[in-house]
Amino acid sequence: MLGCSSQKVPDGFPSKLIPFSVTLLNEGKPVNGAATVLVTETPSPYNAIGHTDTKGVAQLATSINNYSKNGIPTGTYKAIITHTPKAPSAVPSEQLGKMNMEEIDAYNAKIMKEIVAIPKIVPERWGRIESTPIKITVPENGGNITVEITNSKTYQQ
Repeated sequence: MLGCSSQKVPDGFPSKLIPFSVTLLNEGKPVNGAATVLVTETPSPYNAIGHTDTKGVAQLATSINNYSKNGIPTGTYKAIITHTPKAPSAVPSEQLGKMNMEEIDAYNAKIMKEIVAIPKIVPERWGRIESTPIKITVPENGGNITVEITNSKTYQQ
């Protein structure tokens, strides 16, 4: 997720970025496909964004609009973490392209029912800046922090 070298660096983009990642676990198991956004406690034009992989690790990149570079500035952040489970009946997008509108509508209704029925891994309050309990401090040397969901309500870091 590197910004294009020919693209102009936007105003307010940090000059020093360090490698940093967040590992998300649920009862000790990796959470795949969670979106992680770190928002600085002091107002700034950038956010750090990453998505967890099969090991539950989100490599963070700093982003302003469409400009992005790997790494994150040091500081203290609030973490917004969301996860939309994959419906068991989900099909690849190329298969959707072969459906007519009626089939797509029926497919979407089925998928929504499946998603609603799946237990939520990440507590919903973690997905809002005003209610997330997660604060992360990124040290000078970067690194990784693990966020653990326990009992689907609390967290440890």
